[in-house]
Amino acid sequence: MTNDMTVGNPTKLVIKFIIPLLIGNIFQQLYSMVDTIIVGKYVGTEALAGVGSTGAINFFILGFAMGMTSGFAIPISQAFGANDPKRVRHYVAMSTYLTIGVALVLTLISTIGLGKLLLLMKTPEDIYQYAYDYMIIILLGLFTNMAYNMTASILRALGDSKTPLYFLIIASFLNIVLDFLFILAFNMGAAGAAWATVISQGISALLCVFYMHKKFPILKMEKEDFYYNQTSAKLLLNIGFPMAFQYSVIAIGSILLQSAVNSLGTIAVASYTVCCRIEQLAIQPFSTLGIAGSTYTGQNLGAGKIDRIKEGMKKMTIIGIVLALICSAVIYVFNIPLINMFLSEGTDKTAVTENVQLYLLWACSFFIPLMLLILYRSSIQGMGDTVFPLVASITELVGRVVVAVGFVGMIGYLAICLACPAAWAGGALIVVPAYFMRLKVLEKKYIQKERI
Repeated sequence: MTNDMTVGNPTKLVIKFIIPLLIGNIFQQLYSMVDTIIVGKYVGTEALAGVGSTGAINFFILGFAMGMTSGFAIPISQAFGANDPKRVRHYVAMSTYLTIGVALVLTLISTIGLGKLLLLMKTPEDIYQYAYDYMIIILLGLFTNMAYNMTASILRALGDSKTPLYFLIIASFLNIVLDFLFILAFNMGAAGAAWATVISQGISALLCVFYMHKKFPILKMEKEDFYYNQTSAKLLLNIGFPMAFQYSVIAIGSILLQSAVNSLGTIAVASYTVCCRIEQLAIQPFSTLGIAGSTYTGQNLGAGKIDRIKEGMKKMTIIGIVLALICSAVIYVFNIPLINMFLSEGTDKTAVTENVQLYLLWACSFFIPLMLLILYRSSIQGMGDTVFPLVASITELVGRVVVAVGFVGMIGYLAICLACPAAWAGGALIVVPAYFMRLKVLEKKYIQKERI
């Protein structure tokens, strides 16, 4: 069911939108969390570090793909807000063509360069094979990831955050079953975790496509909707590529950060792996709010309701601050039980636990700047601005590199703990003022239109 966010109470609309989306994002994180937990518990610390060391590469490649499909959804949300179903369907068709093409190119390039990239990142020898076995399968299954993200982004652009959730829950439970089957029964190790993820994502994508075709009248595609139009392709790519590059720029910082971690040894890599999994779960409310902000501003911009954008963003900022405080409190209180989920008993457990606690302490202290970065970056993207989000991403890159790479030799693991907070604070200082600048430009534009 579509959800028109151009009418009604903004707070109620946003909360209604983000609750199922948040549940869905949490289940999506279960893909990587369950993989990591089972590998860490039943295969060992080296395998845990091997899977974890691929996180930055995963984000670099899959993040590019996710940014691209998220960008394609913005013109769709604007067309929906403008009540133009024919244009919605055409943009969906063009997005399908472009997604297939991007998936093929990314798969080819990434699989060829994976080995060299792992070596460039100084991946320790004792975990290299685990990392390669896991990541090569994820990359070969890249199309399933893009297919799910594209269909989910389209549905969210129409205001429907529930449908992707239902199928993602099914896929998440399937992923857990396949993890145990491939890793424990078939003894496939890290590769088994990767196969479980790819298969689960593929099934989730197929379910989304089937449901869209059957239940959404606005997406009842006809032959005439599938014509190729260069102007439409250019519009989609002009938004999709900057968002994809934005993710990639952030990911480059993550790759350099992971390289700094790798230089500290296997214990540090295992510690950082656990940190990332807990952190990614904790920040899902902010990611969810960012998607809501993009959809909300995109639809209301399409409807020409600038004052409504201002009202909604104020409410979402308040919601975000509350969520950041709650997430910080949860991590402070429950960090030990969360850490223990990933670790088997062993002589290195104490060292890993201390490292993770230090990292989480610093991360939690900067959750409000992180929330502001995600919400305002996504919202100005929904308003059609791709320049400042990219500048913010470059600022994040610089922050991570300067702190992690520049200081790891002097203060060791503490530099890893400080890198992301520095990046988040720097990025927030870019996008929050940029939002107000963009708002002024749009207000002048629509005032001139009204006079004409």
